[in-house]
Amino acid sequence: MNGLSSVNGLMTTTAGRTTVSYIVRCALPADRSITKVVSGVSYKFTGQLGLAPEWETSACGTDCQENVSACVLAHVNTSGQHVALWLDGANPALGWGQSSAYPYQEGSFFGNIFVSPPQALYCNGKDFDIGLVPGRLGATSGSVYKNPYASGTTYCKDYCTAQGGDGYKTCGSWKHVITVWRDFDPNVDYKVCNRGNNLCMNIAGSSTADSALIAQNTFNSSNTSMRWRISQVSPGKYKFINVRSGKSMDAGPYSADGVQVNQYTYKASSNQLWSFTPTGDGYYKFSPGSYPTSSVDVPSWSTSEGTVLQQHIWNSGSNQQWTIVPVN
Repeated sequence: MNGLSSVNGLMTTTAGRTTVSYIVRCALPADRSITKVVSGVSYKFTGQLGLAPEWETSACGTDCQENVSACVLAHVNTSGQHVALWLDGANPALGWGQSSAYPYQEGSFFGNIFVSPPQALYCNGKDFDIGLVPGRLGATSGSVYKNPYASGTTYCKDYCTAQGGDGYKTCGSWKHVITVWRDFDPNVDYKVCNRGNNLCMNIAGSSTADSALIAQNTFNSSNTSMRWRISQVSPGKYKFINVRSGKSMDAGPYSADGVQVNQYTYKASSNQLWSFTPTGDGYYKFSPGSYPTSSVDVPSWSTSEGTVLQQHIWNSGSNQQWTIVPVN
């Protein structure tokens, strides 16, 4: 029955059927599907990637189990938000190759979730702490994975066999490895909060006007002026668009310390294009193209509500470091 009993197990709950949908999506190609009737209700599950097409008509052996396991693990996400991913690997259904739309190597996944106890394994890619997603690599909690190499450095490159700059062919004895690449999702709302005081970016007065200043405040999820959409304009360059106003975070036209950060109609000018540099533990410095050696800065390490943000030459202070977290 391959675990698809009508009276117990995965097919009897909504969450279980969601798990089955991912298993089928990983195993079968896009032109194939399976249908299961449970208590008179038909549930159809459609293939997509085709990593183990043999499972449709025969048993799922070890290679099949490991291929599907790596794929399912690569898709796990506890954030409650859709997160776009780019996958590559040795399986011909995936193949090797990168996409400029997904510039960050999150990590590689491998194991076997069909044995007892299940083996849900990963190692960190070179960019695992960029664009953090709760429950995925780099996040501080919520992960369902285990890093078997955590006793030393945790990067895949130190333990796995690389395939050029794409991903990894093997990790230890595991031969079926999938590497995940990702980016900030342009369709997800993010909050942007300071490392030094935990206050978050907000449009002062919730204004929708050009040149309205960007301040720091305690996060309020119902205030859309504290929500941001982040999307890549060109490799390494991003725009921050405020959800309420639809306008871009702007550093002003001057490459000088103390210039206040504001919002302005997006024009793709260098003072509206931002780069990210990880500083560790999921924090970043944000630098405008007009002043790349600077960072968005909380003046004088202020902890006051409503303090207006500025740009300032990078000095590695916690008041210049920011985290980006999806907002449900």
